[in-house]
Amino acid sequence: MSNRSVGQAQCPKYVYIAGRGHSGSTLLTLLLARHPKVAAIGELANLSLQMARDESTRWVGRCSCGERPFECDVWGKVLREIGEEEGVDLEKHPFSWKISDVGMEEEFRHTAFIRVPLVWARNRCWRLLRYLQYLSPAGIKQLFGFYKPQKTWAENRSTLVTKFATVCNVDATIDASKDPLDMLDIFYNATVPVKIIFLTRDCRGNVWSMLKRLAAGERRSERVVSASREWVQVNGRIWRLVSDLPKSNWLHIRYEDMCSHPDETMKSLFEFIGLDSFDVSGVPSGPEGGADHGHTVGGNRIRFSNEKLNIREDRAWREKLTAEELDLIVKIAGPLARDLGYDL
Repeated sequence: MSNRSVGQAQCPKYVYIAGRGHSGSTLLTLLLARHPKVAAIGELANLSLQMARDESTRWVGRCSCGERPFECDVWGKVLREIGEEEGVDLEKHPFSWKISDVGMEEEFRHTAFIRVPLVWARNRCWRLLRYLQYLSPAGIKQLFGFYKPQKTWAENRSTLVTKFATVCNVDATIDASKDPLDMLDIFYNATVPVKIIFLTRDCRGNVWSMLKRLAAGERRSERVVSASREWVQVNGRIWRLVSDLPKSNWLHIRYEDMCSHPDETMKSLFEFIGLDSFDVSGVPSGPEGGADHGHTVGGNRIRFSNEKLNIREDRAWREKLTAEELDLIVKIAGPLARDLGYDL
């Protein structure tokens, strides 16, 4: 495993957060980044996309400091240094040095199979091949080993996080990309030590968070079903995948515990990462009590907020979901939720 081959004392820890969207990964990232030896990167898989986004796209890609990546004091320095070493102009050609499978097709999200069908089909095919490489029996894995760009992506990300950590003078970087396949790409191919945080949120709270983004014309009952199934699909997949990894390399954290007992939860996380304990609740949210959310690319909009970080569980689902919806969610997601420690 290549991430064991480099002297760990000379490498920053690469902390990868895996989980379902809307489970509190941005909050966890910002809490971890309160440690003086930790720097948050955001959703690193989307870095090239954020560099490419401009006034012609759905929104302009920005670092949480408010600047475009190349205008940011931290990202600008890191990206220009990499560009010089690799002989590429990342500002003009952001996808010329890849660190993930994310491309401009991500702009189309759920309509990508209509807008760019060939690109969508190719990416789905390659993702399937990568899963087969990881999940197939040893003898069959060789049949799918002809396509391994993820090794280069992970090595590039290792280079990037090492430079980022050097600029920020930290011992660990936090990547909240969340994708389970991306997680395996990093774990098996990175050239720096990797730690995985498996973050989950109560299925009822997660479904309610998804319901708040109900698409025009979409029936609420159908969204409850689809969101519940997605919760099971994503968390179940991550649960199966991390269970096959060494237990010393991953840790399961629940959003609810992080909100109700932040100091205790963060203490266990810092110990897991290999850092000294640190009181996150005793740190103001930036200079003179204002927000200072570092230099993250991608994530919840709270990374741009000027307000004090709110470490409080969103329990709106208790009042907003009907009894019928709660019963349906528990019927679909209940078995896995109980396996993950939730009392439904």
